[in-house]
Amino acid sequence: MIMVEVTFTVAPEDCEEAIACLTREAPEMRALSGNQNCRVLVDPNAQGAVTLLHQWNDLDSLDAYRNGPLFAAVGSVLRPMMTGAPSTMVYEARTLG
Repeated sequence: MIMVEVTFTVAPEDCEEAIACLTREAPEMRALSGNQNCRVLVDPNAQGAVTLLHQWNDLDSLDAYRNGPLFAAVGSVLRPMMTGAPSTMVYEARTLG
């Protein structure tokens, strides 16, 4: 399983709109082939800090999303709100023991 963590900041007054954008698009993301889940986290100690966590079956599914229309649509809404470059971490989850 591939886990992706995307963290970004927006101005505090834009935080609810950023969350609303991700919330509106979540059902479509969850319906994509290979997507297992997506969640939005908001840091209660840092105004405007948002993290999107999503899980994919494999890198091919993640790449299809990254090169697809949903990623472009969400980015066109969120990027103008961001106060800096997003941080993206991609992990391969492995079962222990």
